[in-house]
Amino acid sequence: MAFDWSGVVDYAKRAAVEAPNTQYELPGVTEEDHEGVPVAVVPLWHAVVTARLAFPAGDHDALRTAQRRLSDALAEVERVYPLGPSGIFIQVAYGLPYFRNYIPDKLTDEHLPKSRMAGTEGQWAVIDSIRFPKDPDDLVLEQHDICFHFKSDYRDHIDATLGALFRPGEQILNGLPAEHAYVGDLFTITTVRRGFAGHGLPRAVGTRLGIPGADRVPAGAMLFMGFTSSHKDGLAQGNLASFETLPGYTDISVDDYFAGGTAMHLSHIAINLDEWYALGHHDRLHRMFNARRDEPEDVLSPGQAPDTVTFEEQRDRDAVEYKVIGHNAQMQFLTRTKDEVTTAYGQHVPKGTVFFLRQDFDTVENPFQFSTVDRLSPAPRAGVHFVGFGPSAQHFEKLRLEMDGVEHQQRFQLPEENLGFTKFLVTTHRQNLVLPPRAHRAFPLAELI
Repeated sequence: MAFDWSGVVDYAKRAAVEAPNTQYELPGVTEEDHEGVPVAVVPLWHAVVTARLAFPAGDHDALRTAQRRLSDALAEVERVYPLGPSGIFIQVAYGLPYFRNYIPDKLTDEHLPKSRMAGTEGQWAVIDSIRFPKDPDDLVLEQHDICFHFKSDYRDHIDATLGALFRPGEQILNGLPAEHAYVGDLFTITTVRRGFAGHGLPRAVGTRLGIPGADRVPAGAMLFMGFTSSHKDGLAQGNLASFETLPGYTDISVDDYFAGGTAMHLSHIAINLDEWYALGHHDRLHRMFNARRDEPEDVLSPGQAPDTVTFEEQRDRDAVEYKVIGHNAQMQFLTRTKDEVTTAYGQHVPKGTVFFLRQDFDTVENPFQFSTVDRLSPAPRAGVHFVGFGPSAQHFEKLRLEMDGVEHQQRFQLPEENLGFTKFLVTTHRQNLVLPPRAHRAFPLAELI
């Protein structure tokens, strides 16, 4: 064979990493020591793009062509910007409308994971999102076909990638012409959502824009609500968030098509910062974690190790003794292993290990940068684009119902402000999606039609 001179120079090899089977693992992300607490240094800049497919359902040739084009486009971007925080991370997820409209029912039913959780057995492990008790009346339950999440330490990398993928005409990736990256004709973009996490940006950006309460955000805080959210011990490590890894959630095995995939939840949540910071430090600490925490105000990263986990019995004792249930105390018994577990891959996971993963980021959009269907306000507002991954959407529903905590509020006669921090949040949009494994991130199942 003739020598391939077009591939002589491969800059991606400068920071070569072995791409994980999952899309949600982030190789190259480093850790910091926050007074003995390990914290992941998450990518600084984020963008989410949602879209509908622009070609008709039922045109299987068009779908297979789109699969090849999207795969080639993502590969071209990653040859210029290596997989890592100094390059770019690209995650591609799919809403249920994609599977319902573009993939034959028989094929989807054969391959999409099904729930094994009590009361939901046999349901697809990703189901339509629902309204929760404390959602506002104007909450939007979204139905996008596809969702891209881009993240990088360098905003320019994201901007160039968005241009190369979605904007027609000559585009440049790191000074090089983008030859095969354009796939914008495959999609009708529905929303663009931008934001950040870390480096003191919440306070700096919020204060500059005059958002009420932003001047109270601690200097250096990674998110608007002040406390660090990327504790290593508070985020699922490795492939623990996948459909198949932990027993009891879905029916798929390590060799199945969607192994390495996960149920993704996407939502936009506005934050009433001025009300949150009207509380004193310990009131915020207790509502974020639990009423037994006593870290001083200058500690933004209280430990999240397994021995700090609150299970149901302790949560109830807190409610009786302190009349407060913290957000972590609400969530931990559903997001941590209750006993030592052996995974589908033979890993031995100790009690108290977290298996839910968050990759949320802050925003000042109200609610998005761009939308074809939503009414946008130019007035900046503190918020978070929540991105979470777990073994099934049924599991997330249990988690989110626990967060609203209506049952506990009634049982223990708690005022709303003493139950986590839902009183200070307003969810405006939400959707459940399938995040396939990396090998199938370009239009999953299309090649099997």
